[in-house]
Amino acid sequence: MHRVFNGFLGLGKMGGSRQGAPHGFTVLEAVFASAILAIGLSGVFQLSAASMAANQSQRNLVFASNLAQDLAECWQVSTAICLSHFQATQQSDALSNEAGVQFERSWLITSISTPSKDPHLLQTLQISVKWPHQDKPGSSAELHWHIRRASTPTWVGL
Repeated sequence: MHRVFNGFLGLGKMGGSRQGAPHGFTVLEAVFASAILAIGLSGVFQLSAASMAANQSQRNLVFASNLAQDLAECWQVSTAICLSHFQATQQSDALSNEAGVQFERSWLITSISTPSKDPHLLQTLQISVKWPHQDKPGSSAELHWHIRRASTPTWVGL
């Protein structure tokens, strides 16, 4: 009776293990497991590459935005460096960031007509920053800023 009870539980004969039972994986199981792992890893690598490209694109956009903001702030103050920057005949400059990406910054100052006789009373500054598009060779990305400035009328006496 003891032997039947052990056989019923699936323990096999008194020897302990079943004969002819497979040990380990077959080659086909190993190939399928390797294929699934390879698909998963390729997805991780593609996601990582896309993330790094998006990160670089955002860095370029932040750098271009900082260039435009720097020029806009310089236009609103009257320091000697800023005044000489806007009085130059060339209204563009080329700069590069730490990654070696070339940025071209250009600007245009226009006067907005007002009923007063002073044409420089109300002005607008249009800033454009261009840089090469990282994902599309031969094309460029561009950022536009517009800012206005009102000067104090001369009759105020300042």
